[in-house]
Amino acid sequence: MNETTWHQLCELNDFAGANTMARNIADRSILLYRSGREIFAVENRCTHLAMPLDEGRVIGGQIICPFHGACFNLRTGAAVSGPAVSPLVTHHVRIEDGRVYVELPVECDLAVSGKR
Repeated sequence: MNETTWHQLCELNDFAGANTMARNIADRSILLYRSGREIFAVENRCTHLAMPLDEGRVIGGQIICPFHGACFNLRTGAAVSGPAVSPLVTHHVRIEDGRVYVELPVECDLAVSGKR
């Protein structure tokens, strides 16, 4: 089993009218999606050609890759339509005192601290 740790990536107020935002930690880009009071986190990389998704259109909880049109469910990471067939990597999210935390592999912790 892989070890994980929690990282604060933003605050709820950072969404300020937007429903998505990308945050970088170590060598990862995480796409955060807000739906009402819930926040979901996925890797900000299309599984088709590893292009970033954060500039894609979000419709009904799904994001459309701005490069080739693959569509993903932002809650589950599932590939809804091609050309991508593999799901996005998803991450657990918790909200405490208005801060958004995402659970990531310990390797991210080591990269941030320079101990890698």
